[in-house]
Amino acid sequence: MNLRTKVFLIFSSLATIPLLILTLFSYQRYEQVTYQRMDEYSSRMFENAVTDANLTLSSITDISLAFNFYYKDGSSMVEELKKYSDKDHVPGAYSYYESSKILGRTCQSLLLADSRIYGIYLLTPSGYVFDYSNNHNGTILNEYSFEQDPWYQETLRLDGGYYVSRVEDHAIFSGKQSSVFFSQCLKDVYSHKLMGILLIDCNPSMFDLTSVNTMPDVTMITIDNEDTGDVLYTSLEEEDPDFSGKKAHVSQTGLNLSPLRLSVTVDYASLFQEFNVTGVLLVLIGVVCIVGLIIGSYLISGYIVKPIGHLSRKMASQTGHTLIKSTRYLDRTDEIGTLYNEYNAMVESLNAAVKQDYQDKLVILDAQMKSLEARINSHFLFNTLEAINSMAEIDENEDIATMSLALGNMFRYTLKTQSELVTVADELNHVKDYVSIQQIRFDHKFRLDVDMDPPFRTLRVLKLILQPLVENALYHGLNYCTYGDTITLTGRTDERYIYIDVKDNGQGMDEETLHTLQQSLNEEASFTELGHRNKQSIGLKNIHSRIELYYGRGYGLTVKSEKGSGTTIRIRLPLLLENSSPEG
Repeated sequence: MNLRTKVFLIFSSLATIPLLILTLFSYQRYEQVTYQRMDEYSSRMFENAVTDANLTLSSITDISLAFNFYYKDGSSMVEELKKYSDKDHVPGAYSYYESSKILGRTCQSLLLADSRIYGIYLLTPSGYVFDYSNNHNGTILNEYSFEQDPWYQETLRLDGGYYVSRVEDHAIFSGKQSSVFFSQCLKDVYSHKLMGILLIDCNPSMFDLTSVNTMPDVTMITIDNEDTGDVLYTSLEEEDPDFSGKKAHVSQTGLNLSPLRLSVTVDYASLFQEFNVTGVLLVLIGVVCIVGLIIGSYLISGYIVKPIGHLSRKMASQTGHTLIKSTRYLDRTDEIGTLYNEYNAMVESLNAAVKQDYQDKLVILDAQMKSLEARINSHFLFNTLEAINSMAEIDENEDIATMSLALGNMFRYTLKTQSELVTVADELNHVKDYVSIQQIRFDHKFRLDVDMDPPFRTLRVLKLILQPLVENALYHGLNYCTYGDTITLTGRTDERYIYIDVKDNGQGMDEETLHTLQQSLNEEASFTELGHRNKQSIGLKNIHSRIELYYGRGYGLTVKSEKGSGTTIRIRLPLLLENSSPEG
């Protein structure tokens, strides 16, 4: 049995057998599951309605808490109302004005936070009324006397509990809008003395639970006053059918703001009819799915197994040192396409590795030849320079002796192969040997200034990077001592980097020349061809490339120059102490 047949049988068995069992079981248990789903819907609807209603009422309780909240200094809004709690000692108009501003800041903030609140009112025993509203339902009428109103007496009787009014046009307000208000006694927390009555007038739409009721045809949500029986909200419209004579499930609970109660009535008879369609479709869908899964299993098995078989044959046919890539299935974006692309990438990587190994061997051989050539030539050169130096000393020709000694030192330093990293002091000695030769050549018409403290000179840098820059400054900056007369070397460090500046006071560069040079430095560094010698080995680009190839991107040379004002070349290197290695 081949792999495709095995995959087809496994897929079809795993897909169709459980589906067949599930379909039969679901059909037999359909009615029970339907009622369970209706119970879950009823419970979820009830929980969502309670949560939403309590969240709405929390805005009312939060306002009450704001008035009863005591700050760290002992002050509170209730404390401000103490001035108006005694009928025999009524404060003056100015005191009322100051208190209005103090209380108004908090009340206005609360009104802005919830647009469903029409107004917040404070009725004090001394007769003063603090009135804050958004003008949607006007304000409390000036001629209104509240002491004998039933709601006021009931609020006093509740002694801290909430009084909830009916939803109607209340005579107390000038706006003549239908509203519901909440009232509560505000008392001193220590003496329990009445400080006043808090009245919160609200838009009845605050109880609207339409967003929660996802099936209004079979669900009725009601919020009423448990004490008075007044209905504050119902989702049942006038044209809706009556729920009272139906088979219904009723859930009730008291809300966080007593005495409000929430009821959710779900018409199970209508809801069952809606779910009944699912039972008829369940068997049909099961049959269609089984047939579709059998056909799909056959197609999928071929879609998956066929590319794997092709790749297996391709891998088995590979012979020789050069591996062959596959050109099929590369346009697929799934795991099969990834597998083929990764296989091709692996083939390319292996072929490249073989080629690189071959090239590396050639590079090593070339390097060995160069090293042998340099050593053979260096012995002859050193011996010749020592002979010239001895003859110059005998003839007491100081310039020739100095030049030959300096040139010998330079060649010894250049051909040392122990390490690519040297100290700044070694580089400076090499520069001084070069400068001593050039000063004799140009009759001491220029000078070299070095501003580097002793600790800086112990830092380690890449070999042969300073002398070419000094040479560039002499030839191109000072133009063979026809412009300017000073080359300055300065060095500094920060926490991570070394900065060495090579500055001259020569002729400088125009913008076009400077731009061309900077573009050259920004080009990616590369090695010369095998066996070739770079004719620009002392050029700025060569120094910059060596630094980048050794330390990585981000290090190297930057150039600043202005026509007639000289040129500054800055070297940026990682901070390395003696006997340390470069980053990365």
